[in-house]
Amino acid sequence: MELHRFFRYAIEKMCKEKKSLNHFIITQMESLKVWLDPNNFDKVIFNLLSNSFKHIQNEGEINIYINSVNNSSNVYPLNNYAEIIIEDNGTGIKESEMERIFERFYQISDDRSRSKGTGIGLHLSMSLIKMHHGTITVKNNENKSGCSFTIHIPLGCSHLSTEELYQNSNKNISEQPSIEDQPLQHIPASIEENENSEDGTKKVIRKKHSILIVEDEDEIRNYLLTELGSHFRVLSCSNGKEALDLIMHHMPDLVLSDIMMPEVNGITLLRKLKQNIKTNHIPVILLTAKNSEKDYIEGLSLGADAYIAKPFNLDILITTIENLIKNREILRNNFSGKQEQNDNIEVAQPQSADEKLMQKVLKVINKNLNNPDLNAEMIAAEVGISRVHLYRKLKELTNQSTRDFIRNIRLKQAEILLKSEKNYSMSEIAQLVGFNNTTYFSNAFKELYGVSPSKYTERCKEKEEEKKDE
Repeated sequence: MELHRFFRYAIEKMCKEKKSLNHFIITQMESLKVWLDPNNFDKVIFNLLSNSFKHIQNEGEINIYINSVNNSSNVYPLNNYAEIIIEDNGTGIKESEMERIFERFYQISDDRSRSKGTGIGLHLSMSLIKMHHGTITVKNNENKSGCSFTIHIPLGCSHLSTEELYQNSNKNISEQPSIEDQPLQHIPASIEENENSEDGTKKVIRKKHSILIVEDEDEIRNYLLTELGSHFRVLSCSNGKEALDLIMHHMPDLVLSDIMMPEVNGITLLRKLKQNIKTNHIPVILLTAKNSEKDYIEGLSLGADAYIAKPFNLDILITTIENLIKNREILRNNFSGKQEQNDNIEVAQPQSADEKLMQKVLKVINKNLNNPDLNAEMIAAEVGISRVHLYRKLKELTNQSTRDFIRNIRLKQAEILLKSEKNYSMSEIAQLVGFNNTTYFSNAFKELYGVSPSKYTERCKEKEEEKKDE
């Protein structure tokens, strides 16, 4: 990648929003090409430029120095490197905090800065630079205000392993129209390898489990993507509304969500996931700055599988994710018949009281499926328990309220009717499963299945046509 063009693009993008910023690229070189991952290294540049802007007062100035250095006294591969210095004339950094600014979640105590950061950006930048086999340091400017961040990135590619490069990639970045296009080389996050394959070669182990990160803070989301990306297949979005759409299409193994977000917050997202029979099996971890006992209890009472306060320990977060996914797999196996059998002997077990209760409840619902007036009181009276006891039992056994359980049984029956060959109209299906209002039926179906009833029917027909063509 050509560094000069990369920085010009980054600065132009930032200055669209920060028009008062004076900026200069200072170099004696016409160009300098470095093997970088544009998909990650741009985060480094934007984080450092953003950090400088936060501490610049009024008409600020940022100077970027780009040079090539050959220092034989340094240890390989940093004996021949690109040096990038980002210098600002801002408030500088207190000497007492200089050694801590790259720590995860550390926020400097300078009240003069324009905005408060998350304490993630500089730590993420340092991690990404290390991934490029480079270094980053910081110091206050001598005889003038502000500070300077210095980045050293090795030149050439002999220090990179084959796993850190695209195979058969020998394009030149100068042949491409802009840095936003296809990158020259890509340095991926670390991958696991099996050294003991039969032919003696390294075998890449695919990441088995997927998680969805829902976080509106760009720095924290990028940090989590980088750190968790080496352990799981990771999706991300910035609010609960986007998350609901993603979940319906991809069904991740776990959702990691912030609470305070625009449009749909984490609590609403949690409630919708736990009320939906298609998604209530997905473990949800709430990640939040709200760490009082009251907040903790509220999160868990709504069905969160874990509640982790910021700043969080990354190792604890990863272990929690792994344990929740593992426990969910064990539970799934128990209900799918994959559990170990004791000498393959089937032992007849009498039905438990809960199983008998569920059979009675389902029988009442199915008998009154087309009755729009069916409610908790009617079921409780016919089953022979109190309405409160019925609610508690259904919540305990299905993680759904009585109303949601009835609605979801109705919608499941509607799905069966939509798949049938009798070509019922929407109003007919709505009435058959106990909905007086076709619009309400359509909205409820879309909330559960992610698509409208008519769209669902179209998809079923398309699948049938595909089967016939095969």
